[in-house]
Amino acid sequence: MKRLSAWNWVCIISLIAVLISGFLYWQTGKSVDIIQDSEIKTGLQNNSLGLDAERDIFFVGTYNNKLMAFQNKTHEKLWELEAKGPFCKLVVRSEQGLLYAGNSDNNVYIIQIDSGEVVNQINVKRRIYDIDVTRDGEEILISAGAAANKHNLFLYTKDGEGIVNLPYKSIIRGVSYTKDEQEIIFGNDRGEFTRIDKAGNVVGMTELQYRIVGVAKMGEDFAALCNDGSYCVLDEQLKLLRRGNVQSNLKVKVASIGADESGEYLVIGTEEGYLYVIDPDGNKAVSVRLSNAVAGILGVDDLIYITGRGDFIKTISVSDLGQMNLYHIIHSITRITGAVSFALLLISLMMSIPVVKGKLFKMGKALYKYRIAYLLLIPTFILLILFNYTPVFLAFTRAFTNWSKDINTLAEIKFVGLDNFKTMFSEGYFLIGIKNLVILMVTGFIKVLTVPILVAWLVYSMRSDRQKYIFRFLFVLPMVVPGIVSSLVWKQIYDPNIGLVNEVLGKIGLSSLQMTWLGDEKTALWAIIFMGFPFINTLAFLVYYGGLIDVDSSLIEAARVDGATRRGIFFRVLLPMIAPQIKMMIVLTFIGVVQDYANIYILTGGGPGTSTYVPGLELYYNVTKFGRYGYACALGLVMFVFILIGTIINMRIKSNNNE
Repeated sequence: MKRLSAWNWVCIISLIAVLISGFLYWQTGKSVDIIQDSEIKTGLQNNSLGLDAERDIFFVGTYNNKLMAFQNKTHEKLWELEAKGPFCKLVVRSEQGLLYAGNSDNNVYIIQIDSGEVVNQINVKRRIYDIDVTRDGEEILISAGAAANKHNLFLYTKDGEGIVNLPYKSIIRGVSYTKDEQEIIFGNDRGEFTRIDKAGNVVGMTELQYRIVGVAKMGEDFAALCNDGSYCVLDEQLKLLRRGNVQSNLKVKVASIGADESGEYLVIGTEEGYLYVIDPDGNKAVSVRLSNAVAGILGVDDLIYITGRGDFIKTISVSDLGQMNLYHIIHSITRITGAVSFALLLISLMMSIPVVKGKLFKMGKALYKYRIAYLLLIPTFILLILFNYTPVFLAFTRAFTNWSKDINTLAEIKFVGLDNFKTMFSEGYFLIGIKNLVILMVTGFIKVLTVPILVAWLVYSMRSDRQKYIFRFLFVLPMVVPGIVSSLVWKQIYDPNIGLVNEVLGKIGLSSLQMTWLGDEKTALWAIIFMGFPFINTLAFLVYYGGLIDVDSSLIEAARVDGATRRGIFFRVLLPMIAPQIKMMIVLTFIGVVQDYANIYILTGGGPGTSTYVPGLELYYNVTKFGRYGYACALGLVMFVFILIGTIINMRIKSNNNE
């Protein structure tokens, strides 16, 4: 039995390493099902949460003015209370058997947990933003305001007796008692994170850079969330412990903040429905999008409860969060080992085959011999891969996904097969664009095959070289004018009030023909087609003229000897001789019409209605306006195929010409 060579062993070991790394990478890279549904349903838009762990009763305050109590295990509804506004904050005091519910209707409702009976109702005559309650349930801290510059902090007994009324001139979004319950901590719209005593005297203050939108307890510390997406964790003395920002490439509007019961993990929700869980090191342990805006966050025991402006309540296990870091580490390691193993596999596989090995040695010698040239080419290849081939590959793969402005993380992006391509035909805009594109293409062919050829022939036929030079210069001169300038000039020409077209029609007594050329569905597309009159395409003119001057003069002299007229010479001698140039211009016109949408975007934006809509504009709008990136990639892929066909045909024509 033939012994395996060293390269064979390297190949086998590398293959095993690739398989193991790939399996571990796939397993750890999968979206861990860390977020679970609680199965408690209100049928409404939820806003705040509370839990009595001793009685195992779960409370949900809704945005639709209702407060509901459920048995946590069986999900059975126990009772329901209706108010006149959304319930913004729920505080449970299990030993007293009471639930304190702050409502935007200016009231704090004190409710018996078991029966749902309202024990007391405190009306502060201002919209309530946040509340906190002492551990014995005897004192209630309320943040409420009548306007942006009329805000108050109230202290009430649970019997409704007012203790303190502290006026402020900025909205206080979040309030909390200190650990000893002798002082108060709050954050306001000015970005001031403040600690005061119950008489209103400032004990300490930390100024943050942005408006504070929420305050949450983190064990014995406090977290403040600012409207720019930044967060700060401070102790009771307002000493900064850590800070960070959840903003990345995706701009979001943060809405709520919370933490687990021990204060280890920070939870931030946005109005767009994004949920971020920040670990103690400041890393995003979880980044996911929920169905609606995140409004309520509650940490009890090992669970974090999340709800929002929809009928959902999610849970996250804190113990599972602890394993996320391990998954991330393994995921990173296996990615590196997998790449290295795959490279070794390819090298060993090639070195194991004698023929390939010999060719590799020859290639290596050639590379070494001309190493300077290849080294100089490396930056070019890197730039080509980064800016040319990578976007094409990305567009090709994402064309089969649900990638959008709302679904933009690898965990959320899913394979949807041919759904994006089906949408092209089901929505209809793509088909309308194709119809307009065909009209533009046919008229484009007519324009490029008539006037430029005629003008090139006329210049070619001139006897004076000086005249030829002057007219060539005059016909090529418009090329220096940017295309956008030309489009804007034609937009002014078509202007219904001061445009040249309507002015001329008015001067010659044809006022009845005046109209809004770009604003009428019947004329908009034809107005765009007519743009550029008299259609002397500079590139086409130069290509045709170059073809004409390459025609052997002896052919023309022979035709004249045979009695051919100028017309006969043009159609029977010159035109056939520039057939390759004509074919090339047809292909270039095809590619240009498929790609171009700039003129339409500037002049009509695709309107009125869809009268000037084209596939290129559909792609542009889906990227910039609608945020349907996967669908836009599918559109781009279809257009790429058409353009690729045109490019291949053009290359074949050039190849035939060279032969």
